[in-house]
Amino acid sequence: MILEASKKFKPWEDPQSGVSSYILVERVAPLQQSFYFVNPSMTNDGRYLWFYCAFPPAGDANYGRTLGVVDFYKDKIHHYPETQFLDASPMVDLDTGDVYWCNKSDVWKRGPGKEDRLQHIAKFPDGLKKGAIHRIATHLTYSADKTELCFDAEVGNRSYVGSISLKTGNFLLWQQFHRCYNHAQFNPCDPNLMLLAQDYFFDKVAGRRYGIERDKEGRLKRMWVLQRGKPAVSIMPKWKSASHEWWSADGKFIYYIDSKRGTVRVNMKTGEKILVNPYGRWHGHSSRDNHYFVADNIADENGFFRGCAANVNFFNRRTRRKVNIVTKAPALSSRGNRSVYHVDPHPQFVCNDKYIVYTTSVLGRIDVAVVKTKELIAATS
Repeated sequence: MILEASKKFKPWEDPQSGVSSYILVERVAPLQQSFYFVNPSMTNDGRYLWFYCAFPPAGDANYGRTLGVVDFYKDKIHHYPETQFLDASPMVDLDTGDVYWCNKSDVWKRGPGKEDRLQHIAKFPDGLKKGAIHRIATHLTYSADKTELCFDAEVGNRSYVGSISLKTGNFLLWQQFHRCYNHAQFNPCDPNLMLLAQDYFFDKVAGRRYGIERDKEGRLKRMWVLQRGKPAVSIMPKWKSASHEWWSADGKFIYYIDSKRGTVRVNMKTGEKILVNPYGRWHGHSSRDNHYFVADNIADENGFFRGCAANVNFFNRRTRRKVNIVTKAPALSSRGNRSVYHVDPHPQFVCNDKYIVYTTSVLGRIDVAVVKTKELIAATS
């Protein structure tokens, strides 16, 4: 993939750091944003880049967005309105470019080409429909052997976590909970292990808000691992805070965000917890070799709200140096007029770490941007 040759992208240079990104300026939707950081959106060969589309005021971050895709080989862009999805469920097969997603009742799949046909993968089972379906999967992931997808359905006031057979379409329930558990992710190397998160939720009848449980020391019981056939086990944070967790590419570590300190790594074998990136305090992602980190942060004194001012940065753990990809992307909404589309930057390594994709507002709207990792490594060496 040659970003410079694509007519769909425009180079943009951060005025303070000098880092160059390439912004997708051809539009198939008024709002175009990158995937949630857990699910890589570009294929390993660099040909296809999928992204979220929204048509304000239609839809929101839970339901109503659709998918677009860039074909770099043909330098073409397509929008597929039939891909309307729940939550951040879309997942790209990084070898083929196919995309999976959930709607209100089913799991679907299609290829990146206009001629590709829609394929039905699975239907949510009647036996689990014990209330209104709020979610089937937060973000789909493959099992390590690519025979299953994970699900973390929220139905009424219950959560159901398990796997979906790609061969039969059957849902296999691993565990159910009487509070909200979401962000389930298969371990990339162990098909019998998942990471999931306990989250706040609202009682669907009474409207009461329930927070995340804490232990006696006040630490959030946010992170959990679930092994097939066994009850979920909590992984306590090093300090009190924990959010936005993900697996390392080798499956040996869990990374999570401590909003006051940065990105923390949990060694699954020894239980050791160490701070690995002091600059990642909102969302983050790690390179496959665990040496490089990308993150976003709230960028001004107005604090957090959807659409707030944001910083995106790259941290080289080998040299302990950081460089800003975006020093400060301007807020495009206010506390009284929050974005409903979850437009945080959500930076992620893609294409075997050759690039980083993120969402940006530097052109005065919500756009998808790509930056070359090798240039960030050079800037921090």
